[in-house]
Amino acid sequence: MKKIKIDVVALPLSGHLYPTMNLLAPLLQNPQYEIRLFTGPQKKAVAEAVGFQVLPILEGHVKEFEKAANNKEQLGIFSAYRQLSASLDLINLVSDQLIQEWTNHRPDIVIVDFITLSGGLVANQLGIPWITTMATQFVLETTDGPPCFIGGMGSPKNFWQATIQFLGRKATRIVKRIVSFSFRNRLKRYKFKLYNQLGHETIYSRYSILAIGMKELELKKGFPDHFLWVGPSGASVEAGEDYPLDLSFFPNRKKVLVTCGTQLAWAKENLIYQAKQLAKAHPDCHFFVTRGVGGEAFQCENLMENLSVVSYLPYKEYIPKMNYVIHHGGAGIFYQCIIYGKPALILPHDYDQFDYAVRGVEAGVAFTAKRDNSKAIGQSFEELLAKENWPELETLRQAAQSYHPTEILENEIHRLLADKEKE
Repeated sequence: MKKIKIDVVALPLSGHLYPTMNLLAPLLQNPQYEIRLFTGPQKKAVAEAVGFQVLPILEGHVKEFEKAANNKEQLGIFSAYRQLSASLDLINLVSDQLIQEWTNHRPDIVIVDFITLSGGLVANQLGIPWITTMATQFVLETTDGPPCFIGGMGSPKNFWQATIQFLGRKATRIVKRIVSFSFRNRLKRYKFKLYNQLGHETIYSRYSILAIGMKELELKKGFPDHFLWVGPSGASVEAGEDYPLDLSFFPNRKKVLVTCGTQLAWAKENLIYQAKQLAKAHPDCHFFVTRGVGGEAFQCENLMENLSVVSYLPYKEYIPKMNYVIHHGGAGIFYQCIIYGKPALILPHDYDQFDYAVRGVEAGVAFTAKRDNSKAIGQSFEELLAKENWPELETLRQAAQSYHPTEILENEIHRLLADKEKE
């Protein structure tokens, strides 16, 4: 039987790479598929440990990538533009590599993380059907609901709020058209158009978009017909034994994981400061702050009797052992809290995190506060501790188990291949 050749393209960012890896991992043992993963060399070892065949991208450009991906401060309009501009140079480098590779070893299907633009652009050029995997579903423009990246808009409660959101969706399109026009010369090689004839964004697949999340939590409506929910799969893939934190030393205290992910280096010191304030106020809790630095020797430093700072903790290994989680509102940690039924306090910092925070609050599974407001954080944490029953969290935890991601993925792969044969 002829194998189905699948190439996967994802940047070496945990919040983007791991959801796609977890979605594909069950297919690695199926002899029907031949799967290759294109990602950065900094994630080569961890991906190979899972079982992927890895072809590194951006070798020799790791420093440039890290500079473009990891900001020194919260993004603003101009810094976001500069980040995108720097990313375009790297996008073109990846595209050159993919064109050469796919010209010699053409895959049947390409699967691309939603911010890894090269994969989709080159697949379009070569006429290869492709699938977008989307760990943050609400970044997709829709015909209804709150626009994202505008401070975390929730469900509209009245006509005025609905009007504001309508204008926000229109403004989002205008801004994207301006940015696209400013980069037109650098995108000329792709014959790039921002929207297709149906008004859909061309940076996402016109064939299939797999939403790695839960429709039960989404506030937006009007997704395209080829948009499918596959459930959450953003767990860490590192081996727990490589990060040996012995929690048996803290038997009589409530355990609280504190994290702001792997990208927000500029936020780590404030996170530790806020954890110290909480630790002073709550001696019955032990706070474990993770710096989010994986791939290195595990380190643990006790800053206070009830506050430990660790280099890294794999979420799937340690969240089940925690009572509460304080996090930044990243997609991976947001859904891991739901999967394991852990109430959360969300301190959004950047990107899509304000949008996740409002979804957590509306769903009744989290509280939120400003990341640098110690008083507000303290009050919200008190509310977190005081709430004894979390029925909404349990309902969502059960709903998370009801998805069948591997089945949906395989159905889409075979549907796209069948459609290709009909052409």
